[in-house]
Amino acid sequence: MKLLRGLAALALAFTLASTNVFAQVSPGTSPLSVLDGGTGAATAANARSNLQVDRFTGQGNANYTILASDRVVGTNAAFTASRTWTLPAANAVNAGHSLIVADFQGTVTGSNTLIIARAGSDTINGGTSVTISSANGAYLLWSDGSSKWTAQAIGASAASGVSSLDGATGAISTQAGSLDVTGSTLSGNVLSSRTFAATQDLSAFSAIQTLGYATAGDGGGAIFQKTAGNFIDTRITGGSITNNGTSGCTNGTYYTLAFTGGNGRGELGGTTGVITVSGNVVTSIANVGGYNGAMAVGYLAGDVLSVTVPGCASTVTWTVSSVSTPTGSFTDSAGNKWQITYPAAGLDARAMGVKFDWDGTDGTATDNFATLQNAFSFAWYKTSTSIDVGGTQGGLVLLTKQTAMIGCAATTPIVVPYGVKVKGQGNYSTAIKMCNTFPTGTNQWELCNSFAHVACFGTLLEDFQIFNQFDIVGSSSRSTVYTNSAQHEAGMRRMAIYPGACGRAATYETGYGGATYILLDSVEFKGGKSSANCTAGGSSGGAQVYINYGTTQVIVDNINVAGLSSGSGGPREFGLVIAGGFVDIRGLHAEQVLNPATINIAGGVANGMVRARNVIGGVDCVGLFTLPNGNTFGNFMISPPMAQNGCTHMVVNGMSGGAGNMTAATATDVVFLSGSNKAW
Repeated sequence: MKLLRGLAALALAFTLASTNVFAQVSPGTSPLSVLDGGTGAATAANARSNLQVDRFTGQGNANYTILASDRVVGTNAAFTASRTWTLPAANAVNAGHSLIVADFQGTVTGSNTLIIARAGSDTINGGTSVTISSANGAYLLWSDGSSKWTAQAIGASAASGVSSLDGATGAISTQAGSLDVTGSTLSGNVLSSRTFAATQDLSAFSAIQTLGYATAGDGGGAIFQKTAGNFIDTRITGGSITNNGTSGCTNGTYYTLAFTGGNGRGELGGTTGVITVSGNVVTSIANVGGYNGAMAVGYLAGDVLSVTVPGCASTVTWTVSSVSTPTGSFTDSAGNKWQITYPAAGLDARAMGVKFDWDGTDGTATDNFATLQNAFSFAWYKTSTSIDVGGTQGGLVLLTKQTAMIGCAATTPIVVPYGVKVKGQGNYSTAIKMCNTFPTGTNQWELCNSFAHVACFGTLLEDFQIFNQFDIVGSSSRSTVYTNSAQHEAGMRRMAIYPGACGRAATYETGYGGATYILLDSVEFKGGKSSANCTAGGSSGGAQVYINYGTTQVIVDNINVAGLSSGSGGPREFGLVIAGGFVDIRGLHAEQVLNPATINIAGGVANGMVRARNVIGGVDCVGLFTLPNGNTFGNFMISPPMAQNGCTHMVVNGMSGGAGNMTAATATDVVFLSGSNKAW
């Protein structure tokens, strides 16, 4: 009996085993589920899908949270904006779990990116996300089963973004030529341009550099420092009186009173303005920092500036309402502020956005008035409130070859502040073109703050040309270059000045600040019609160069005064006119100017004296020098070498009681005295 029961059990076991084997080999319509250890599928392809070996999830133009069961997630529609697909938590999948995210649609771009973001506090390659930023890019990702994902860029060779760029993380895009790479390590924090840098999150850096000038005005070739403070390359552009002194103020106009307070810097230990007192209160405060706020830099809107005005019952205050937008410094995409730094070799004006793109037509060129003023003002920025006891102000601004245009919308001169030297490549290599619509009655360039009425040292224009179209009329009292206070290695050197048809090329007048010197060194003054052709708009043929510089020495070395030919509306009537100052002329030449040099200093030799040598005339010249009636006897000496070279006279002597004209060159010094004290 026991034997029979054993045989029956064995037979039953064999039958069951045979059935299971048959079920696995030929599952028919009832395969085992995955939970029961099967594949849950009738075909191999379906089995791989059920076991999550192969699975594709398509997503369109939207954000998406990737599931733990997803294996390959890809785009199936074009993006219209940047989209974010968020990974499952790293601990929601097995350690070693792999996932592919790819742009199957092939339409991801640098702006319409696909960001792969972490869940919660997980990390991806140590950061928060990786980004696909160009078509057909992809990432292969692995989980550690806990809190980390590792991502490897795959797909198109240049299609995917990076998760970390020399320490910076997040969505970082690059452009061709923007980074200097040695092996797999960046050799520096170098970006292609300021414009490109402003689109990046540069939080990881303390300093960056931009490369040079791929396009005009791109701000290339500069070094920037991260700053938590205010930008120093800004100028005051507006403000208003917030306390008028209450009462008792002494009526009058004040130029040299210094404001204190605020975040910025100004001349004289604090910026100045033109303060008008009427009715014993302050009624207006104008030109704070001079024209364009040129010497009121680094302030913030809301800064309250204070000034003590004689007699006022309370301190006068003026509140800054607006400042200029920097064209050198910038703020990046993460809100970090980057201050442009001043190079030891000088500031390239292009780093402040100046574009040298004038090519014969004003209408197609950039108006660089604001950016060039920004360059000059930033170069001036002062590091101390008092220069004479330490600190610095002023610097070198460099102009490149070619031509930049300024002034189409100008209402004021452009100002070159205290101590700023502006240097080009040469007076025929670098040009600043004045827009044809620049106001005809407004000075075009001013050296120093003309409202401050104090000495201004070291402001110099050098090795470039300022050009007005030859038929632009202009007022005879409007100057291309004007100053009333520059001195001490200041003025112009190796320049070419084109004032237009009837405007004045240069004015050096008043000479606030003392008896030092100012330069006119190797300067060519070119252009100008006759007085008869300069009557339009109330203009007349005035001086091409006018000097009345008080007790200051004026060094005139090798200048040329030239007008237009008769066929173009010339010749010009007056070249150099000297009405005051102590002027040493060491080289003068004239062409197509009737009266190349006129000396008319009244009131005695204390008001000025002139000596001239190495002088030579030219075509259309009547008298190389003219001494009108009213000029002081004895204040002019002419010395050899000298040559008439086409002039009718060397000196036309119109002084009453003088010795008459000097009709030929002499080999000795000649002083023009009165009566019997004749020098020849």
